Amino acid sequence: MRQTLSPGLTAHASMLLWALLVALSFFAAAEVNPSLDALPLTALRLLLSGSLFLPVLLLRRPGPPSARALLAHIVLGGLLATYFGSLFEALKHTKALDTALLYVSVPLLTLGGERLLLGKPVLQRLWPTLVAALGALALLGLDNAHFDAYAYGLYGIGCLAMALYGPLSQRLKPWLGGDRSAASLACGNLLTGGLLLALASTLGQRWDGLEGIALRDIGWLLYLALTATLATFWLLHRAIRWLPPATVIAYSYLSGLFALLLQSFWLQQVPAPAAWAGALLILSGMAWLARLSPARTVPA
Repeated sequence: MRQTLSPGLTAHASMLLWALLVALSFFAAAEVNPSLDALPLTALRLLLSGSLFLPVLLLRRPGPPSARALLAHIVLGGLLATYFGSLFEALKHTKALDTALLYVSVPLLTLGGERLLLGKPVLQRLWPTLVAALGALALLGLDNAHFDAYAYGLYGIGCLAMALYGPLSQRLKPWLGGDRSAASLACGNLLTGGLLLALASTLGQRWDGLEGIALRDIGWLLYLALTATLATFWLLHRAIRWLPPATVIAYSYLSGLFALLLQSFWLQQVPAPAAWAGALLILSGMAWLARLSPARTVPA
């Protein structure tokens, strides 16, 4: 008899892939010409990502969204627009590894979002999340950070928006529809986020900021839209059906581990002993967190 993985194990496995794609996105985003305006560039990225879902969704012939579902997509799309816009802008003033360092705060902020928006107890999961967070700080090298007040402040707002995305998706699920697929939810949020940024770019006359875009930039933008946006948010929405939002986002600590390994490979640098200690803390914290966050037997 053929055996298949349980939904919970599938969710954990999909988030390992998610962590790798997130790590790659930091480096890929840094390859885009920093002189390009981040606002219209991010609008194109989200619109392109969302549109790639459309052919599959149209084959299913879904009905038109309700007014409440449309409002929920606008709220969640606005959070995505805030996060991605702040990331592109921050990378003009700091390095990719520094943005990865600040992203360490997102799982902890997501725990707060779960408590405030969903009323879930989070204290038990706080301790393994803190262990993994400390490991991420050691792994990424807090002493080597290049602090830039503008970049950190702006991307900090983006990290808060990203932290609220998962819990708010669950809070607004009655509005979105309990039977909506992960692809449908991601598509709606990405398209509305892209449209909001496109509107802001038009009102602010920002499209001229893309005049210097080159074929190389378009290639990186397509890569980010396909793998670091479309794929990651599809995986995220699939996992949130079975795991708590903060547990899902905590896999970003593994993305920090992947980011360090990728940088070490590209630059041929051997990680410091503190980095190996940080890696051990991350793995220990994530194993502890996984034991405390069993998958739901029925999607919430």
